[in-house]
Amino acid sequence: METTNVTSPWLITPRPDADARLRLFCVPYAGGGASMYRSWAHRLPAGVEVNAVQLPGREERFREEPLRSLDDVVAGLGAVLAGHTDRPYALFGHSMGSLLAFETARWLRAEGHPAPEFVMVSGRGAAQIPPPWPAIHHLPEEEFVQRVMDMHGTPAWVFEDQQLRAMVVRTLRADLTVVDTYRYRDQAPLPCPLTAFTSPGDALAPVEHVRAWAGQTTADFRYHEIEGGHFFLRDNAESFLSLLDSELRTRLSS
Repeated sequence: METTNVTSPWLITPRPDADARLRLFCVPYAGGGASMYRSWAHRLPAGVEVNAVQLPGREERFREEPLRSLDDVVAGLGAVLAGHTDRPYALFGHSMGSLLAFETARWLRAEGHPAPEFVMVSGRGAAQIPPPWPAIHHLPEEEFVQRVMDMHGTPAWVFEDQQLRAMVVRTLRADLTVVDTYRYRDQAPLPCPLTAFTSPGDALAPVEHVRAWAGQTTADFRYHEIEGGHFFLRDNAESFLSLLDSELRTRLSS
């Protein structure tokens, strides 16, 4: 059974598990939606309940205005997750989702909620390091679309239909505003373990930048490389999910 959480449109739980050992909250990359994580519920270890985050402005929430400030996204998501910290939980995010997962963990700490069991970041350099690319959210549409296609995250056919193009550009521009205007604020490292994934040769997440996530935890730090480019979790899904399964089993047994 697949369901949208009855208390909030922010969460989609493909396989609800009242006895789950761990709730895994998965945050999408720029332009992505909860659908990218739905299949994970059938691939990850038993006892892990996958909760896919659905941000405003996409898929089931396409009629809503997408948020353009990381603080606004984190406050909205954090308020929802605060109601689900009665059971062990973890956060995963890819690219933009890494920043959102990390900052949501810090928001929950600031609000006095239990810390996650661990945080997993993917395809993004450490929050304290400025990204190795220029801001693009403000560019004229044609140039903006070309830069987005250069990242190989959105297929060209999406931009050929004008109605679909308008919807996708709206969401992507909002998400990239979130990313481009993010400013890291120094705080104490998280007290929970942190795992980072990247792909060698990914210009958007250089290896040395990803390894620097180690400075954001006082606990154990684990690091993995996987082939497949910036969108390895999609373009090399079988290998990545096998690695993620192994990582979760290791974390759950420690």
